[in-house]
Amino acid sequence: MDQPSVFWESTDLKHEFDQWIEEYTPNKTWRVVKDTDLTYLVHRKGVFVKAVTSISQSEGALSQHLTYIFPQLVPEVVAVHPVHPWLMLLEIPGHPLRDAPDQVQYEVALREYAQLQQRMSHELDTFLKMGIPDRRPSILKQEIESTLAEMSLGLESKQREEVLVLQPELLSMCDELESGIPMSLDHGDLHGGNIFWKPENNLPVILDWGDATVTHPFLSVRVFWNTLFDLLPEEGDALWMQKIREMREVYLKEWAHVASKEVLERHIRIAEELGCVYRAISWHTYVTTHRRDKKDSSDKPAQWLKLLLEYRKLQRDTH
Repeated sequence: MDQPSVFWESTDLKHEFDQWIEEYTPNKTWRVVKDTDLTYLVHRKGVFVKAVTSISQSEGALSQHLTYIFPQLVPEVVAVHPVHPWLMLLEIPGHPLRDAPDQVQYEVALREYAQLQQRMSHELDTFLKMGIPDRRPSILKQEIESTLAEMSLGLESKQREEVLVLQPELLSMCDELESGIPMSLDHGDLHGGNIFWKPENNLPVILDWGDATVTHPFLSVRVFWNTLFDLLPEEGDALWMQKIREMREVYLKEWAHVASKEVLERHIRIAEELGCVYRAISWHTYVTTHRRDKKDSSDKPAQWLKLLLEYRKLQRDTH
């Protein structure tokens, strides 16, 4: 039997959630869309209401802030609970990018996201006050030093040795990313299911900001690159790398006024590798340790470290 959602172990809390919904949309019937130990999501025509755990406690405040600045690029927030991590959002007309993959739409989404990041680079203090995790390269460096050995325990012995020997290089990568590009906001999970396409205005909508952090903006691309498999006629490393090269050019063009071409290209290549470790730590430190059923995601850090090794080899083989 499935365990109940952690949100509603307290009947009083569930009652409070239902009352909060009733204040905004009285006498409506809601359908449960998702009920896990991370997210409780209900829907009725036109509206979603989402409850999250302390892992994503700042999602409501951040979503509301972004709605104000980028009304066309993020879902419209109807309400954010003043105490609990609950938010109410208008339903987005359209479809997730991955449901009907189209390269032009992926490119537009990437350009719009880059522009959002550049504008948000001036609001780091605001984000930190909201409680958005600070994972700038100097912090990421500390996270690597304290977690890499433990995370690599999930790898085979040879792979573990390969990862551990990379630690000095990974720390050096963090040092290099400390300057040259302004720090900004990382969505944290920028894949084709979290980006909708609105046909009414041919623009993307980026949702689900619960994994956002303050860090080097280019770390965002590592998850996005994985979604590029959606655009391929068949899976293949060579085809994937070609698609990555195309999208790198699209993304970096939006940053051309920020730094030299050499700096931009160096930083994004570092971010593509360092981003694997960054994601491993996200699962290890920011998600799994807070879950009821740790086994549901305890293998994620090792998976991302394995992806690091595979990506480095692929880069060498296709260079």
